[in-house]
Amino acid sequence: MAVLTLDLNALKQFLPRENNRAVTIWVAYSGGLDSEALLHLVASELESIESLYKGIRLSAIHVHHGVSEHADSWVEHCKTSCAALGIPLIVEKVVIEGVASFENAAREARYEVFRKHLQMNDILLQAHHANDQAETVLFRLERGTGLKGLGGIPSSRPLADAIIYRPLLNCSRFHIEQYAYSCNLKWIEDESNQDQAYRRNFLRHSVINPWQNNNPDISIRLAANASRIQKEWQVVSRLVGQALNSMCNDDGSLDLNLLPEDEQSYWISAYLNKKNISFTSPQTQALMGMLFSNVGKQPEYVGAYFRLARRAHRLYVLPLDRAPLLGKLTPNEWFNCAFGRIKVTCALERGESPLELRERPKGQVLELKNGLHRPLKKWLHDQKIPTWWRDHLPYIYQEGTLVAIGDLWCHPDWNGALIWEKGTDLIFCSD
Repeated sequence: MAVLTLDLNALKQFLPRENNRAVTIWVAYSGGLDSEALLHLVASELESIESLYKGIRLSAIHVHHGVSEHADSWVEHCKTSCAALGIPLIVEKVVIEGVASFENAAREARYEVFRKHLQMNDILLQAHHANDQAETVLFRLERGTGLKGLGGIPSSRPLADAIIYRPLLNCSRFHIEQYAYSCNLKWIEDESNQDQAYRRNFLRHSVINPWQNNNPDISIRLAANASRIQKEWQVVSRLVGQALNSMCNDDGSLDLNLLPEDEQSYWISAYLNKKNISFTSPQTQALMGMLFSNVGKQPEYVGAYFRLARRAHRLYVLPLDRAPLLGKLTPNEWFNCAFGRIKVTCALERGESPLELRERPKGQVLELKNGLHRPLKKWLHDQKIPTWWRDHLPYIYQEGTLVAIGDLWCHPDWNGALIWEKGTDLIFCSD
């Protein structure tokens, strides 16, 4: 029988130290060769796994994409296999339509299903192997990547409060296939894996397979190199993090003036990675053009869940903008704004009109305490209010007159008082 083993010591490191918490080991189970072999391997090692942790459970999860005409029969295959092994199976159907990249959308849908079912301390086993690792490294090289990208697929990573672990990452597909044949396993064949319109399939069939004919161990060697790069990246990442701290300001922004000219793109990418933002090489180059041109302006980039803004030679990572929240202010009660909150701490005189939070006025002229007047637009510039805050300042009105802008300005004739808490999710800087 071909040998395929589960590293129990590696698995043990992901288990809680206290042996009194419920833990489920899940197998991401498509029914294809790789996950079929993994499911059988884990089932055969169940007794040893149970010896590691009291009361551990094993379950499988199948995501039904509903794209192939054979998808329903794949579900039946998975049910039959799991029933024969005595392993509970969860099947979740997802709908994917109207997307630019089906592969990316399908992946996101799968992980959404995993997040739904995995609980704290659970472990999800995935059947990625050395050939998958080789494909990933080549795919990223072709697209453009740095040292971290060359590390390929990590052997483990967090998923919310659970862990993803890939125990077959250093095994070649050939060895997995030999194991499956020796155990008389049956698996499904996804016809889309033959479609070389998908770039990964092209790399698999037209690059890696011919390469393996000349060098049978090439996938294992590429996987080993990726593993070594991952370990080296851990060291580099720690040193880069220390250097980044010296380039960042107290408000978390990156000081662009401190970046060596020939290393700017690297440090900006490292800074964004630290914020869990990843750009491709072409996207990074476009961002560089935005950040280092039109120096007198304050350009902004809007991503899927973040904004990047340059101000005074600093790069800021901001949340997506929100519509300002407006309405009447009740004395001594907090009013929650889109960012932060405000409370008027003075009581209204009898017959006095209520205070109201309104949107930023156009063409407003402010009367200053020294008797001079200043257009609001210029006053905001004088106060060095960031552009991303200008629509979110609390513009407080009474009887149609602007009487206060947070705690930054008040009308000379207004005697009210307030407390304004700006919150921490939107950076407020005035230098």
